[in-house]
Amino acid sequence: MTGRLSQHPLLAPLLVGLILRLVAAQFSTGYLMHDDHFMVVEVAASWADGEDYNNWLPWNQSGTPKAHPANFAYASTQFLVFKLLQGVGIEHPGNQAFIIRVLHGLYSCLTILLGFFLARCLHPHQPKAALLVAWMLAAGGFWPLLSVHQLVEVVSIPPLMLAFWMLARKSELSWSSILWTGIGIGIATGLRYQCGIIGLGLIPVLLLERKWKDLLGIGAIALSTFFLMQAPDLFVWGEPFVQLRGYIEYNQTHAGNYPTGPWYQYILTLMGLMVPPVSLMLLWGAFHRGKSAPATWWRVAVPVVGFLLFHSVFINKQERFILPVVPALITLGTVGWSIWHQHRPWWGRHSQLHRGLWIGFWVINIALLGVSLTYEAKKSRVEAMGFLYESGATNFALIQVDSGAMPPQFYSGRWTSYHIDNRRDGKANPPAKVAAKWCVNPPEYILFQGHQHLGEAIQAYKADLPGLRYVTTIQSGRIDQWLSRLNPINSSERIMVYAVEDALPCP
Repeated sequence: MTGRLSQHPLLAPLLVGLILRLVAAQFSTGYLMHDDHFMVVEVAASWADGEDYNNWLPWNQSGTPKAHPANFAYASTQFLVFKLLQGVGIEHPGNQAFIIRVLHGLYSCLTILLGFFLARCLHPHQPKAALLVAWMLAAGGFWPLLSVHQLVEVVSIPPLMLAFWMLARKSELSWSSILWTGIGIGIATGLRYQCGIIGLGLIPVLLLERKWKDLLGIGAIALSTFFLMQAPDLFVWGEPFVQLRGYIEYNQTHAGNYPTGPWYQYILTLMGLMVPPVSLMLLWGAFHRGKSAPATWWRVAVPVVGFLLFHSVFINKQERFILPVVPALITLGTVGWSIWHQHRPWWGRHSQLHRGLWIGFWVINIALLGVSLTYEAKKSRVEAMGFLYESGATNFALIQVDSGAMPPQFYSGRWTSYHIDNRRDGKANPPAKVAAKWCVNPPEYILFQGHQHLGEAIQAYKADLPGLRYVTTIQSGRIDQWLSRLNPINSSERIMVYAVEDALPCP
């Protein structure tokens, strides 16, 4: 039995995927986006330290408590992880962050397994296609990077893939398939509310199959699981679904404040994420089958399309929003293209072209892996906070020049409010007047954050506070600099650190 397992073709992509994720966990430090740090790590770590840095919890709010437009479910799991790490004596923020990245990488390996199993069920006579799915999910250019960071969209993928696998196993759904489908959809929706669209997309498919009893069973189990996933609301607010209501209300009034784009934006995102030119082949393979597709195919395809259509219509368009269904789309596309390729004589006569397209795909993938596995995201911000932790600083001042990026305080090991001077609007007060207000709780260091006008701000402060002592400069990473040039919304800043010592104009 052990010999058979060691020879299983799935073992190779699984091991490679695991190794790549461990490499990414070691070298891809920092955070990719605002939400994966400030809505997860910063929240959970502060709770574990007995703090609530952004006043999410009602007893820390002044006036009438109001639910933050966030989901407690995922942050609560990370709170438990931080408490466990503290319990075993791991206190250094950098070490905690590394372990959390490793845990996320290990968890994401389930996506490789479930993608393989789903592909085998969608077309049992295409074992090579299933193995190709496993390789793409294991070593696809961006998946190792995305897997180790705290993006709730990526965390919701394994339960969704479990649900899709259960739906595709057999035409007649067993009670175990109904049970696990409901659990998978319920967990995914509990983590990321929008995943509930998958359940809604399944309704017309099962109704057309006349499987209303199966539909009721899946729905009841999914709703029960979702309720359990929202249990933190009962402990925090004393009633269920408070955060869900807060999330809906917030999006009704603030969705337009976030990035918008044309309806076809996510098509372009998918073509890039799944790597061209093969991404075009996969999109065609996923949806070309028509009447020849079995019922199990549509149980996956229709919910995926519904999910993508919803986000294409919704005004707030951020690339990460569609990540939950991309592995299922890759699976559909790979199997569908394999079937299409086999039944089209033209491709048989042009096998070298087909081989060349796939070679190009893997060449680009390897290049993407080489860049992304060592991406030190938001390097200057993270290292600046790490400097404060290593120096034992209890307070600091942040001078924002050109950039208004928030400092990731988790890496400083402290949650005390920091002093801030916003000099981005050109109407800043004289430094001496600003610094005089800091005397009650003086900072040990001043961090100047910016790029183009950074020197001007430093000279202004040194003129008013000549006792400032230069300590170090922390540069942003090369990829952050490139991303900033590509799209200025991705700010990239240099941070220069000065020791205050006796420089403040205090009596």
